[in-house]
Amino acid sequence: MRRKYILHLAPSCLTAFSVGRDGITAQSAFPLSTEAYPAFEAFLSGLAPATRVTLLVDLPEEAHHIEALPFVRGRDRQALLARRQDHLFGDTPFRSQLSLGRESSGRRDERILFAAFTRPAMIQPWLERIIASPCILDGMTSTSFLSQALAIPLQPATHPFLFAHLTPAGLRVSCFEHGQLRFSRLTVSPTRQPESDPNFLREEIRRSFDYLVSQRVLPHDQATDVRALVADEASRDALKAAFSTQANLSLQPVLMAEAGAALGLTLPPGNADSLPLLLHVLATRRPPLPQFAPAEALSGQRLQRLGIIAKALAAAVFLACLGSASLTLFEARGQRKLAEASLRQAAATEVHLADVLAETPALPLPLAHLQDTVDSLQALAASARGPEPALRQLAAALTPVHGFRLQEVEWSVTPVIPEPPETPAGIQTLRVRFDLPAGIDRTRERVDQARSLLAALGAVPGARIEILRQPPETSGSEPLRVSESLPGDSIPQLEVRLKLPLSPP
Repeated sequence: MRRKYILHLAPSCLTAFSVGRDGITAQSAFPLSTEAYPAFEAFLSGLAPATRVTLLVDLPEEAHHIEALPFVRGRDRQALLARRQDHLFGDTPFRSQLSLGRESSGRRDERILFAAFTRPAMIQPWLERIIASPCILDGMTSTSFLSQALAIPLQPATHPFLFAHLTPAGLRVSCFEHGQLRFSRLTVSPTRQPESDPNFLREEIRRSFDYLVSQRVLPHDQATDVRALVADEASRDALKAAFSTQANLSLQPVLMAEAGAALGLTLPPGNADSLPLLLHVLATRRPPLPQFAPAEALSGQRLQRLGIIAKALAAAVFLACLGSASLTLFEARGQRKLAEASLRQAAATEVHLADVLAETPALPLPLAHLQDTVDSLQALAASARGPEPALRQLAAALTPVHGFRLQEVEWSVTPVIPEPPETPAGIQTLRVRFDLPAGIDRTRERVDQARSLLAALGAVPGARIEILRQPPETSGSEPLRVSESLPGDSIPQLEVRLKLPLSPP
């Protein structure tokens, strides 16, 4: 992950903090003097190109003003806000606004919080060098708006309250209502350790309270909650003792360790500086904050975002093209498979047709073949009853035999040339095939059934029997023995041909 940098601008110096996977660490500090500008330029030049930099301004010269304006949209709203900012803050380019919502009565005007840094000379030299460097300005925001992320979890109530915390710039007292900033004021401490002077904290909080009461932001007839971040329990007790005589102020000190735990951050004990908490919120949570940087200063950020969008679009187009090409490839493969299957089917059809043509005799047929066909037709015509008499004789002969399986019966007629008148007109042939019991353990049953079938067929009148196929153990010339079935011949069969005289009609 590329490192980001947060530049904290205080009245005494500008401190650069790096943000990475290892946390937030202070890199360099530059005093607010012209002698520090070359060192700051060298620091920016040493960063990687396109490094994102956020400027966190923590200066006393920050003005806030709330106005109720007619609710308009579009270009009219932008022009109205620009006119009010010009009227309130003059020519300072570092200004912003925040909508606080619409009023519930009357014209329902929109309440706008206008904010600006009224001393641009404190910011301009640093901002110009950031813009001229290879870095990209990610934004400029104020500590007053960022402190909202610390105050709201400590006081989620909707009524106004004060929030006081210390930073390297001094003591900042802010007022929040309905989760929005209403006022903020930074006071530079006369001592290097303002947390050790509870009277200074009390007086500055009281001064901010009196100003907000005069502006009718805070009520004068009821107590206002004050949340103050303190380093340890001793500082909390001392601050409570200092506020014991303050009317209309309900002090509720909060230890820095408790505030850090609410944000998931562990702080070293005895430190009242809230800057680590603010940096942690800005680096990890990135809350929506007003933007104080001029539009031209954010051109690098916009170009980078446009570059990211262009890369994303290019990647999307590439993926779409890749998907389309993949679909086309799959369709082409499917068409090729269909073509190959059609070719294989056509080849198989050609082979089949070639086999049919090879088996089909050439025309005209030989005279002997035609004579045989005519004789067969004459013999069939000579028998008016067809195969029924022969089949009836076969059925009557097999009636005494039980438990056999008749697999196939084929009937045919062979014509003969009758010399004496009493000679039959032809011979009818019955080819009968039986399935016999299978298995070595059923050999005796198989032999008995085969002999029974042969004996029954031998009783057909005028029949001549020819055994075409029988199990080897049924042969009368051999003793009864167990024989193995041939491969592929799992069911023993008995096949017999019976020739019967064909009676004329």
